[in-house]
Amino acid sequence: MIVRDHLPWIRIWPGVSRRLGLLFFFDTTVAMLYTFAGAKFLALPELPLAIMGGAISIFLAFRTNSAYDRWWEARILWGGLVNFSRTFARQVLTMFDRDVRSGDAVRSFQRLLVLRMIAFTCALRCHLRGQNPFPELEGILGPSDTEGFRSHTNVPAAILLEMGVSLRHAYERGWIDSMRWTSFDRSLTELTNIQGACERIKNTPLPRQYDFLPRLLVGFFCILLPFGLVGGLGLLTPVASTLIGFIFVALDSVGREIENPFENTVHDTPMTSLTRTIEINLRQHLGDALSPRDIKPVEGFVY
Repeated sequence: MIVRDHLPWIRIWPGVSRRLGLLFFFDTTVAMLYTFAGAKFLALPELPLAIMGGAISIFLAFRTNSAYDRWWEARILWGGLVNFSRTFARQVLTMFDRDVRSGDAVRSFQRLLVLRMIAFTCALRCHLRGQNPFPELEGILGPSDTEGFRSHTNVPAAILLEMGVSLRHAYERGWIDSMRWTSFDRSLTELTNIQGACERIKNTPLPRQYDFLPRLLVGFFCILLPFGLVGGLGLLTPVASTLIGFIFVALDSVGREIENPFENTVHDTPMTSLTRTIEINLRQHLGDALSPRDIKPVEGFVY
């Protein structure tokens, strides 16, 4: 995610340079033919460029808003994950009954549940990005506890299932009563809902018409643009046409960049930073003396 107060040109240029370069070459050709080859028929000032440009702008704005809604929903979901992770850890650490005989066992069980909560957030991040979660899970849970999840294609869902099974065992042992069990189950349900909503965004792209038509219309408009300007601007047509084309190409590029918020790019939801925040908070709840460092932005970007 971009956290700096301005967007550097080096980040914008690669996405639009090829299209703008072709547009400038085409505009220059039209201007040269009109000015030096006497091809006066190329001037078409009656083209309704203003009306076309306004209509395309509305379409591009609608597409960009749709893409932004996906990006913002993803950020809301991960903000909710931070909150529910803290809530679950608080429940685990405060809602268990201990006695002299079971005190150590309960403390070990509480620690395991909190570590699995950390593991779930890391596994969900890797699941959405298509990465291998097991090196991180081994560092959190240990090799033996991680081994049971290797046979699952959906590792975060498997971790939630194992947490539910563990809580059922705690209920059967009398460590929690039915009311507390219901509260824990509600928290696990909320975590499942967050995962499902993230998977919905990940697996359901914007309709392909939203991707194809804006690019087609912008390209068509940019091709017509020099014919409508060359009669009045002459050799200045490439400059004016390319600058106007840049506006439309940039709008098209912005919508395409933010529509998929789980692809591990600079435009994504900063899941790495958020999972690290969760891990730091929960390990401090456990009283761990050492916790990982917070992830800081690098050159205005945080992942």
